[in-house]
Amino acid sequence: EFIFYSKRLIRLIIEYSLSFMAFKTVTVETQQGIQYEGKRCETKKICGVSILRAGETMEQALSEVCKDIEIGKILIQTNKATNDPELYYLRLPQNIQDYQVILMDATVATGAAAMMAIRVLLDHDVPQQSISLVSLLMAEAGVHAIAYAFPSVKIITSAVDPEIDESFHVIPGMGNFGNRYFGTEPADEKC
Repeated sequence: EFIFYSKRLIRLIIEYSLSFMAFKTVTVETQQGIQYEGKRCETKKICGVSILRAGETMEQALSEVCKDIEIGKILIQTNKATNDPELYYLRLPQNIQDYQVILMDATVATGAAAMMAIRVLLDHDVPQQSISLVSLLMAEAGVHAIAYAFPSVKIITSAVDPEIDESFHVIPGMGNFGNRYFGTEPADEKC
């Protein structure tokens, strides 16, 4: 059930994030010869960038709603000794500075990994206003940290939880999203 409902929420949040793109009013003629006024997306270049590993779970939904979309990947892990985020892997679409970027991470606790990913995009000349951070669940502290550091980045989430525990997990949260989704939860170490 976890995967089923995760995929459903991911699809909804991805579709919702697209509503923040620039649109223009257009009039089209229907097959019945009737004039209809609607909206057309003005954004010509959209790409996704997933923060591995949990952000990877959002790629399929993005690909399903944006035909032939390019997707990059960033792997950022926490250094166990310093608790600081470290960049381990980076693959971005060429000319990413010309794109509206949907930065995907399923959960955001402190915001440290998301902020490092945003800095990487800024270092590749992507303007803040061209970045949308999309997440299923965020901790309030992470939202505040990201919004303070990058006020022009759009933050789109389905829920905000109030706390982070001493292990930097969102509370009440949903556990380690990547482990639950991919079925790689560590076994109990009880002997």
